This record gives sequence, structure tokens and C-alpha cells, in this order.
Amino acid sequence: MTTKEKILESSVRLFNQNGLVNVRLQHIADETGISVGNLAYHYYSKEAIIAQIVSQLNTLLQPIIDDQKKFPGLMDFDTQLALYYHLLMKYSFFFVDLLELKRNFPKQYIVRKDITENITNQIHNWLKRNENDGILANELRPDHYMIIAHTIWMIITFYLTRPIDHGSPEDSERVFKEMVWSQILPHFTEPGRLEFDLLIERLLDSFTPDRALDY
Repeated sequence: MTTKEKILESSVRLFNQNGLVNVRLQHIADETGISVGNLAYHYYSKEAIIAQIVSQLNTLLQPIIDDQKKFPGLMDFDTQLALYYHLLMKYSFFFVDLLELKRNFPKQYIVRKDITENITNQIHNWLKRNENDGILANELRPDHYMIIAHTIWMIITFYLTRPIDHGSPEDSERVFKEMVWSQILPHFTEPGRLEFDLLIERLLDSFTPDRALDY
């Protein structure tokens, strides 16, 4: 791993642990095991580090949120949730520290808005596709599935800020998925519920409901 890569890795870890506002270049240098002068040689400012991290994140996100990416079935969407989960957890500071980004790093805040819009639209398109296929019931009112898509995004963002550890990474991912699926479950048609029970429920069968409420 190069020094630049080590700096980025240390920065992400510190930003996730302590928040953007609480991390200085000295902290990043110490975490990386280099001097501040050496750090400045590679990245002249905190903003430069953040910009490079966001560029790295965007590169990893694009195959996931690409407009051409299709995931029509329930199992496909469950896999998509796992992709969201792992990548957003890895860069949780970028989605949690909203005000800090908006006030001090406006260019990166715009990138965050674009990512949020792309993910929300992707979820909405999936909901509408399954409505058209008879897996989900018709919308109860105009734009109801768009509201659900935004609600799911809020759940994702909230989960990134969860104040306790839900156990192993596998358990944590399962709780995350259960919270998202709970928003969709009431809207299944009979064939949709059957497909959910056969394909998804078995993946969540070891989930303990009480743990999701332990905040």
C-alpha cells in the first residue's frame, strides 16, 4: 500500500470514528505514522483528502447505482441492499456528517446530494417495476412509492448513525435489511408475499426483533 493510500485509509477510519469536524491533519498524520510535512506533500489540505476519498467512493458506487443496472426480483433487491450496506458503512461519515459537508465542503455536499438522489430513484424504479409486475399492490395515492423510497433512504441514513453495535457484521446486515423490508412488506400482493416468504424470509429467519429496537 502506498503512502497516499495509507493516508486515505487512515482518514476514512478517523472520519467515521470521530466525525469530520473533529479530525485535524495532525490526527491523520499520527494515525498514518508519518509527519504532517509528509502528509502535506501528498495532500495539502483536509479538503484535498476528502475530495480524493469522495472520488474513490464515487468510483465504487457507479457500478451499483448505474441507470442501466437492473435488479427486477426480490432476491436481486436483497443483494442490492447488501451492496448499499457495505459501501455506505465503509464511508459512513460522508452520509452522516451532512451539515459539516454543507457548511465547509460544498462541492462534496453536491456530490452527496447526487448520490442520494440516484439511490432513491433506483429504489423507486424498483418499486414501480414490481408494481407493474403484480408483485406489489397499486399505489394507495400518487407518488406513494416515491415516499417509501425516501423513507427507505432515511432508514439507511439512520442506520449509519446507530449508537450501538448489533453484534457480528452478519447480524448487523440482517437487522439493516429487516428494517428496509419492513417498509415494503405491507404492500405485497398475494404472489409477492409468497415470493417474499420463499426467497427472502429464510434469509432473515434468525433475526431477533427485540434487537432492532435496542437503541
